[in-house]
Amino acid sequence: MEKFIPIQANIFCEPCKDCGARPVVEQAKGKFIVRCPKSKAHYQTKPGHVDINDWNTKNKVHPPLGNKTSNKQAS
Repeated sequence: MEKFIPIQANIFCEPCKDCGARPVVEQAKGKFIVRCPKSKAHYQTKPGHVDINDWNTKNKVHPPLGNKTSNKQAS
């Protein structure tokens, strides 16, 4: 059974972009990984320090790119 360290609620973390779960910290061989508690297949940070900034960057949902509507009227 995997044991996770919960991240304090007052620390802002983006939810997992795949399933919406709040990330947790896992210790592996003396190093820490910020990861999704539901699946190892979802994004996880590189082993080392607790890198919440990297987690937030990779799990931020970006608006889709596409055609933008124009407010200019055709002449």
